Amino acid sequence: MIRMFRNIFICFVLMAVSLTVVWFAPGTYPHDLAAMVNKKEMLKTRPSPRMIFVGGSSVLSINGPLIEKELKHSVINMSLWGGMGTQEHLDEIRPFLRAGDVVVITMEYGTLLDPRYYYYIHTNEEAKKFFFLMSPERHIPEYFRKGNYAEMLKIMHELSQMKVKSYLRNIATFNFSHLCDKGFPNYHIEFDANGDRANPYMVFRPLGDRDTSFTYPHEKQIFFLNDFNDFASARKARVFFYFSPFPDKYYLINEKYINAYYEIMKKNFKGTLINKPSDFMYPEEYFADTIYHLNAKGENIRTPEMITMLKRAL
Repeated sequence: MIRMFRNIFICFVLMAVSLTVVWFAPGTYPHDLAAMVNKKEMLKTRPSPRMIFVGGSSVLSINGPLIEKELKHSVINMSLWGGMGTQEHLDEIRPFLRAGDVVVITMEYGTLLDPRYYYYIHTNEEAKKFFFLMSPERHIPEYFRKGNYAEMLKIMHELSQMKVKSYLRNIATFNFSHLCDKGFPNYHIEFDANGDRANPYMVFRPLGDRDTSFTYPHEKQIFFLNDFNDFASARKARVFFYFSPFPDKYYLINEKYINAYYEIMKKNFKGTLINKPSDFMYPEEYFADTIYHLNAKGENIRTPEMITMLKRAL
């Protein structure tokens, strides 16, 4: 019996040591959301004044270099996926906000007006896992404070497994030069220096998410935006908000819900609204694979219009 407990203890120690070694070793994670690690490095190192974009995948096609050239701000596209949640996303960038920065936020319509997606955003495990990876120094004390040790270890174990798989793949393909990269494998191929997609979205028909069912929003769903605006103001930074691109056909179907969203923002948002929903309503031919993703033709219209709005707001 003593020998059995001793063996169990040794196994536990070896597992703990292995997890610790893998966790602290540099390496990549073969999951799209690991790009948040690379984007955080960009956020930490770019000089101010900066224009920091926060939103879902609809923002990834934006022309950051053009915005940077026209507005004389370092453009940092922190956007990645709407399912990560805007509130949680903003919490991650708070520690890095500086005087003179401008945070430009959007929330794609489904993230607020689709009840099922809204629930999913705040309960899915993938977002939680990669926000943890993005800022473990912030999340680990929170888990200890709440006593959620098992959940914390589960997240660390799953992330470590991903890293080991990445090591094995690099070794098997003799890709030793990238063995100790960080974040998302091939990040610098998939994204440009501003954090935008390096390639436009591919075009598919019919558009994805076209059958989403919207409903009326609630004021309480945007309160966190005002909390963030107060925080930014205290740091002498500014917060802008814009309504995302949307196909005009589906805008007409959901107009009452989208307009209710607009009215709530006009009435309650303490930051600067730079547009109204109809400003970015485009024909379906301007969209790529979903009702949220612009193709190259659409982006060539959206980015210049965005620059005009941002210049006016600045």
